[in-house]
Amino acid sequence: MLADEVDPRVLAAEKPSQAVWSSLWPSRPRDQIHFALTASRDGGTLLRFTLLTPDEAPDQSKTGHLRRRLNQLLFADLRFSYGS
Repeated sequence: MLADEVDPRVLAAEKPSQAVWSSLWPSRPRDQIHFALTASRDGGTLLRFTLLTPDEAPDQSKTGHLRRRLNQLLFADLRFSYGS
């Protein structure tokens, strides 16, 4: 985790299809990360995450940072394991 991040807490979960994490950013404490998992036709699993906030939406630069950071945390190790 980066210096401006904290470990998320699981706020809700419905196995096997949904989970909700608390915010990773103390500066945005009311944000939530919603995960939806669905089976794909090839037998795999599709993961979609959505960052939701009851507060004012962040500006485009901040949104890009949050999106990039979640991608790194969720998918970077998987990509690296395939040599990408």
